[in-house]
Parts: sequence; C-alpha cells; structure tokens
Amino acid sequence: MREAFQFEVLQTQHEEIKQKLLSLQSELQFKDAEMNELRTRLQNCERNKLVTQTVLTPRKSTQPPSSRTTQEETAPLVSLQEAQKLAITGLNLIAMDEGLSEGSPTESRREFLHFTRCKIRGAVHLLPLVEHHIGAYCQAAPLADKSANGSCGNHSAVPSSTNTVSSKEDFRLSLEETTLISLGILYYLAFYSWDVVHTLLSAEVEKSSAAGDEQVSTMDKNGSCDNQCDNKEDTRAHGGLPVAPEDTPNNSQAQCSLFKKLLQVLAFSAARGSQTDSILNQSLKVLVKLAENSTMDLLMNFQHLLSSRILLCCLCPETPLPAALLTVRLLSVLAQHHKLVAQLCSRSDTCLLLALYVYITSRPDKSASETLWLQLEQETVRLLTRCMRCPTPAVLLPGSDCQCHLEVVKTLIIMLHRQWMKIRRSETSLCASKERIIQFLRDAVLLLHSLSQKDKLFHEHCLEVLHQYDQAMPGIRAILKKTQKLSACEELILDELYPSEPEAEDQGMDSS
Repeated sequence: MREAFQFEVLQTQHEEIKQKLLSLQSELQFKDAEMNELRTRLQNCERNKLVTQTVLTPRKSTQPPSSRTTQEETAPLVSLQEAQKLAITGLNLIAMDEGLSEGSPTESRREFLHFTRCKIRGAVHLLPLVEHHIGAYCQAAPLADKSANGSCGNHSAVPSSTNTVSSKEDFRLSLEETTLISLGILYYLAFYSWDVVHTLLSAEVEKSSAAGDEQVSTMDKNGSCDNQCDNKEDTRAHGGLPVAPEDTPNNSQAQCSLFKKLLQVLAFSAARGSQTDSILNQSLKVLVKLAENSTMDLLMNFQHLLSSRILLCCLCPETPLPAALLTVRLLSVLAQHHKLVAQLCSRSDTCLLLALYVYITSRPDKSASETLWLQLEQETVRLLTRCMRCPTPAVLLPGSDCQCHLEVVKTLIIMLHRQWMKIRRSETSLCASKERIIQFLRDAVLLLHSLSQKDKLFHEHCLEVLHQYDQAMPGIRAILKKTQKLSACEELILDELYPSEPEAEDQGMDSS
C-alpha cells in the first residue's frame, strides 16, 4: 500500500514536470517575439548598428566568408525555426510518454526514478533551442557591456541618447531573463534525462583523450577569467567573454557546443559579479546536476573547467555565499575522481582549496544566514573527506610549498569552534539546526584526526588557533559522547585528539 502511494506521488510529480516544460517552452516562444522587437529597435542605433546585425543575425550577414567572426563560424548548425520545430517534437514525445503503463504499482521507487531519469524520449530535441538562447547571450552580453560603458563615458552625448540607453537596457534584461529560463530548462533536462547528460559530456571526453594536455590550458590562454578575481572592475569595463577550448577536428561539434557555451556563461557571470548573480547560480546548478548524474568517465570532461580560473572567481570574496556553496558542491562531486582531485591544488596563488579556506575563515558575505554558512562548511568537510579517501590524497598532505597545506588544519578548527559556540549560545537544546551541527562536528572531528595522523607537524599547524582548539574540543567531545552512538574507534579518536578531562566534559555537556 505504501509503495502504491509513493508510486502515485511520483507519477504526479512526473506530470508536473511535463507541464512545467510545456509552460517554459511557451514562455521561450513569447521571449523570441519580444527579442525580435527589441532587436529591431537596437538596429536603429547608428553607433551599434553594424555590430548588432553581425552578432544577432550572423547567417544573414553580407560580409564575405573571410571576414566572418569566430562566433559566426561556431554558430549552431540549425536555424531558430528548425530548433523550435525540434523542441515541439521533443515536447510532444515527452507529453505522450506516460512511462508508467509498462510498470505495476508494486515497482520500487528506485526503478521509477531510473525510468524517469533515463528513458524520457524527446528530451535531447529541446537542446538546440536551449543552445540558441544561451548562445545569443554569449554573443550579445559582452557587446552590450561595451556599448553601455561607451555610452556612460560619452559626456557629449545628446539628450536623445537616453532612449537608446533605455532600449539597450531593456534588451539586456530580456536577454538575461531568457537565458535564465533556458538554464532552468537545461537543469530539468539534466535532472531527468541520462541522454541529455551523455550528449553534453561524451563528446568532450573523446576529444580530451585525443587532444591530450594541450587543451587543458586553452581556456587560460584565451583569457578565461585570467586575473578576474584581482581585477573584476577591469573585466566589467572591457566586457570580455572568455573563450572556450578550441575544437579539434571532429564530427561532434553539435554535441559539445552547448556545454562550452554553458562554461562561457559561467565565466562571464562570475566575472561581472553581482550584476548576474541569478545567471551565475543557475549555471552552477546545471553543472552540479550534470556532474551528479554523470559516470566516472564523463566526470573527466570537467578537467578543463578545473584547469581554468573560472571556479577560482566563484570563490573570490566578492562572490555571494549561494554561488560559493554551489561551487563547493560541484567540487565535492568532482572529487570522486582521483585525477580531478589532483587539480584542486595548483601549488600557486590560483589554488582552489586555498581560495576556499580564505572564503570560509573571512566570511565575506555579511548578508548570508548562519544556516547557509553551516551548509557551506558541511559541504567543505564532505569535499575534504573525499580528498582524503583518494588513493593518493596529496592535495591535503604536508610537504608541498602550497599555502593550502598549512591552512587546512586551521580552517577546520575555526569551523569546529564556530559551530560549537553556536550550540553553546543556543537558549534551547532543541534548536532547528542542532542535529545538523552535531553531525557536522562528528564529521569534522573524524577528518581532523585523519589529518593529524598524516601531518607530523600537526601541533605546529594548530598554534595560530590553539586557543580555539583548547576551548572547543572538550565541549565537542562531551556533546558527541552524549548525543551520538560512537563506536570504540571513534571514542579512541576523540581521546587521541584531546585527552579526557572530567571537568571539561561536564562543562561541555551542560552547554549542550
């Protein structure tokens, strides 16, 4: 009976997703018409007429082939009308695919989820239309920034230019809204369809194995977020959009181009800062879902992203906490592959782990809630634990000249102290997040012990935060012994990290 009820609930959710996709498709078609109107208004601006025509209507360009831009050469192979027809076909297939008629109400929830995530017919047919709108953003957003900056710097502009600026702003807002909708559709497609995940990632894996290490640094060579963390204002002023890795000769351009555009959107929104927070968050959500639903082999597709500086920008102090949390969540998924773990530490000032530690200890986003900070710290412990379980966890072990090896112990102790203080300050022992905090304390203590076993200079690395360590560990030890069913091994770990002191334990238990 219970399984039948779960089955009905999941079937209802499945139908809701279908309706949402249909609704989003209708909204995209409406945005198409709106964008066409705004496009016409933009083309009347003498200053940007030729540029706008080149970017927004590349196939109708009268320029000779030799003068075509890189964006025109890598334009989607299908026209907008063809993409719309494909999307309608895909939506019809999704709508007709009841999916549950073949199964019985006694099927397990796991089998149902496997069906909904792997056998949605027509999902890949929506990708060309999604790519069209995301590609339009990749091409037009940098030019919109340049145009806006040029208008602001032109003090001799006539009053009539106000209408032009307003028109461009309307166009930019419409473009960003359409991009958000497209990214939202892509998220649901990646969530429910294995075919979509495979289509986006498989071609890149084949190319990376064929091209070797030459492509790994291509995004850096082409300016993908280079020095953006230090010079975000300069990046915004120039409006430069990072270029994705160049293609090697192959016949699978249509398969991988959408993924490359997704990385471009991420790079551009990370560089622009607060102006595109929503697009930054949605791009990261899509990447997290792609990584979560991919195989180990397909995870290797993300090595180009790790080799670039895009994610480093996502961990800069200017980045809002929600985006930083999604970035760490993505790194945590990628850390399941031992080859990707090695790329987390670059042994330089571009080290992702070092940037993460600095972000956690400084807490730059003052508007974020304590609950969100707890989620970030939980995800960080999960990431570091996966790194420790790697066959060769070199990124966390001492002996390297990278500063991150010195900061990891310090950061863990600071996180432990903060969460212990939060429990101690709570007026009631039944605070909403107490169970999550206690679980975090347990996981962080186990990780700290693992580091202490491999770091011969562990106590020296604790010196900067020795006061917090001595203050928090007795209370944490008491809380865990009181609230958790600890194994004999875990009891021994607590004793090794901090020997038992009866008075301290009593004090810690009272505070809990």
